[in-house]
Amino acid sequence: MTLARTAAAAAVLALGITVAPLAGAVAAPPTDTPCAKEQGQLDKAQAKLESLTAKLATKKEAIAEAKAEAKASETAQEKRSARAAVASAKEKKAQVKKAKKFQVQRVAHAQERLDKCLAKTPAPAPAPAA
Repeated sequence: MTLARTAAAAAVLALGITVAPLAGAVAAPPTDTPCAKEQGQLDKAQAKLESLTAKLATKKEAIAEAKAEAKASETAQEKRSARAAVASAKEKKAQVKKAKKFQVQRVAHAQERLDKCLAKTPAPAPAPAA
């Protein structure tokens, strides 16, 4: 039984090694444009920044809701629970705000790298007029 498992595992591994280079060749994007890597990094950083901006807005809404709930609570137990929810929401907002701050720096650095790359790359020669 273990011999059969070993043989099956070897066959799957061999098949995976044979198929893996083909999958990598197909999945690789064309890099014929200058500074494609830098542009991709900038696009990815900007997308993450937009995501964090949206997340920060939802955290602000969560704080407002928790504060409203704390204000509306009647018993001492409800007030303690609501205050804990406000504190938790504020902590989460602080974490997202910090992440957003760092992401803004990443976008700035990615933009600098792209600008440097574009400055190094010679402008394409205009096509001759016939």
